[in-house]
Amino acid sequence: MSADGKGEDPKHAAEHGQISPQDREAIRQRSSELGKKLDAVSAKRAEAERVLDTARQTAFGQAFKYSAELIVGVGVGAHSGWALDQQFGTAPWLMITLVILGFAAGLLNLIRSARKAQAENEALQRAAPSVKDDDEDEDR
Repeated sequence: MSADGKGEDPKHAAEHGQISPQDREAIRQRSSELGKKLDAVSAKRAEAERVLDTARQTAFGQAFKYSAELIVGVGVGAHSGWALDQQFGTAPWLMITLVILGFAAGLLNLIRSARKAQAENEALQRAAPSVKDDDEDEDR
């Protein structure tokens, strides 16, 4: 055995902190497999985050639509009532009446939209697993 490390057997090489070519190749293969697994997990996580972002955006859009329907109903009623009060000189009675009717119309549109959304999502709700209530006793 020479002092420069050439010609040493693998047993002595491991004792001096050197890695055999077979071990190097095994480490490369394992790290490659691990890298592929990490890439797959990262891709799944990115897809899940994208789906979650889409769901959040959809929910935000629906909430904005519902609030806009209610506000528009009240606004149209108020404007129409004000215009009719100006024309007939009945201020503020027509405006009050039409604001109330506008609120009722906006609320009716809101209920219709919510029922429609609930009907569209009913299949998803039925397919979702049930969640156990924290207050339920297991002894019952």
